[in-house]
Amino acid sequence: MKKGKIINKPGQEHRTALIKLLDKFQHQFSIWQVWDDMVYFCAAALSQPCQWVQAREDEYLRRMKRYPKDLQDLFPQMLAELTLAFEQEGFMDVLGSMYMDLNLGNHWRGQYFTPYEVALMMAKIAGGNPAEEIKQSGFVSVNDSSCGSGVLLIAAAQNYFDNKINYQQKVLFVGQDVDSVVALMCFVQMSLLSMPGYVIIGNTFTQPLVGDALFPKIGKVHENIPDADIWYTPMFFSDIWHYRRLWRRVMEFTNLLKNDKKSENNEEEEIN
Repeated sequence: MKKGKIINKPGQEHRTALIKLLDKFQHQFSIWQVWDDMVYFCAAALSQPCQWVQAREDEYLRRMKRYPKDLQDLFPQMLAELTLAFEQEGFMDVLGSMYMDLNLGNHWRGQYFTPYEVALMMAKIAGGNPAEEIKQSGFVSVNDSSCGSGVLLIAAAQNYFDNKINYQQKVLFVGQDVDSVVALMCFVQMSLLSMPGYVIIGNTFTQPLVGDALFPKIGKVHENIPDADIWYTPMFFSDIWHYRRLWRRVMEFTNLLKNDKKSENNEEEEIN
């Protein structure tokens, strides 16, 4: 790993601690491989207690086996430092900015992430007044179909917070990206900021999100394209969102019964 990419700035001490942990891998593994695995381990640790997926556990173990025991023990410390970084910095694209500082975007896909200050300005311009929609539906949804590390979603959460809107109860955040690494970076950051929602790993054009945002489905434009992986944040399983999904199902069932009854009445009228 090249030195001097991240400077120890006041208020970012936990980022520096995370970089020091990454440095301990440099003589045996590439920074890109370690970053990829670190993000996956963090994502799995946050998702598995809420939604157990055996394939994720298998992938977790497969990746972890490549590291000796002394290095395996560093990954939980990385998640701890990342958690503390958000405690220290608040709303911020921590992983995205570190990803760019380490030139990982250039190495993989030539990516360039929007600076947080720009994202926040965009959120304030586009945020509008969601009060009417919240009054009607109980919540609003925010979707970024090319989410990267989630900077625009995080900025939207801050904008709602600054405007006294409880985003944990009133806003559903949805992200999608074809790059699994950055998509999971988005998922990890949304989870640590207690943002309810989910992140889809998949191509937005060939695997678009369709239907009710509370019950995501992937519409297949082309055949033989597997369903994208959907990672739900822990806050998505909180009581208020659980009961919203339950109530939505009750209303769908009620409407179905009403339509069936209406259809039966129409058939009786035609017979008579």
